[in-house]
Formats: sequence, structure tokens, C-alpha cells
Amino acid sequence: MLIPVRCFTCGKTVSDKWIPFIRKVNDEKNKETTNIKDLDIDYINLETTDKSIEGKVMDELGLHRYCCRRMILGNVHLITNI
Repeated sequence: MLIPVRCFTCGKTVSDKWIPFIRKVNDEKNKETTNIKDLDIDYINLETTDKSIEGKVMDELGLHRYCCRRMILGNVHLITNI
């Protein structure tokens, strides 16, 4: 699926942030994951309230509204399968 050019709700441009988002998330995950035991993903942990890597990257890119975040997170990257 292609990334939409604008957010469906607020109209902010989101397509220009897709490639930097993917690159930064992959870089952070590769930097963070060095051991096979580190691959356990713990999304809901009541002891810590740290943001996920994706949340931090979206903050850096200026995607603060949840409607714009949904446009990025809800996109499925299928171009390699086509």
C-alpha cells in the first residue's frame, strides 16, 4: 500500500516523513538488538512508561497528533511483495 500524501483527518502532509521514519526505526532497532534474547518485545509493562522506538521517532519527525501517527503506523509496506 502506498503511504497517503496527507492525513485523512487534519490534512497535514505525512508522506514526506515515511522514508525517514522507516530508516530511523530500523537503525534504532538494529542498534538496540544485539542478542537473540533481546528480541522479546514487551509493549505493555506497568513498571516502566517509556515510549516505544516508533513513538520517539514520530516525535522527532513532528508527528504529534494521533491522527497523523495512525497514518504512519497503520500503513503496511507491501511494495517489496508486489
